[in-house]
Amino acid sequence: MNTFSSLFVSIDTLQQKLAVYSDKTLLAPIDGKWSILQHLYHCYFVESGVLAYIKLKTQDPHALEQVHLLTRLRFLFFFIILKLGLIKIKAPKVVQAFPENMNRKDLFERLYKTRKEADLFFGDFPQATARKGIFKHKFIGRINKKLSQKFIKLHLVHHLKLCGLKPNSPNLNLFFLLSLFDVFSMLF
Repeated sequence: MNTFSSLFVSIDTLQQKLAVYSDKTLLAPIDGKWSILQHLYHCYFVESGVLAYIKLKTQDPHALEQVHLLTRLRFLFFFIILKLGLIKIKAPKVVQAFPENMNRKDLFERLYKTRKEADLFFGDFPQATARKGIFKHKFIGRINKKLSQKFIKLHLVHHLKLCGLKPNSPNLNLFFLLSLFDVFSMLF
């Protein structure tokens, strides 16, 4: 069964990737910046924040806007230039508020709870609402359910690459190209 979070890198996969690292290594800054756990907590905060925003905004489906062609093009453009390394985006403070005692157990409990909540919330989500702009990205604009899923997936993959934890995908570039093709196909 396809759930909202089934597109994302699984928690099991993330746990397997972290299993080879000591707690000290997971907390060590990478190149003077965020540690592996900080990258993953950040991704959790983004998933949780996107879900909270969508829950709030979809309380009145009539107030939601349509997703325009320009928004889809911005989404495509944004991830192309991010993938090419032409821009770096500074994360908002709200998704950088790391807990004082970060650890993998806490991270995975939080992530599991959020993904389960998202899957339940989107389980019987109306298609008409899913096509509307249910989440507002700072640079892209209002995006629909499908683009929100792709945003979370591409965001997580981006951070996994930044901390040297490439997803178990035979070809990440192929996934990226297919994602872009999927977005491009939504244009028409």
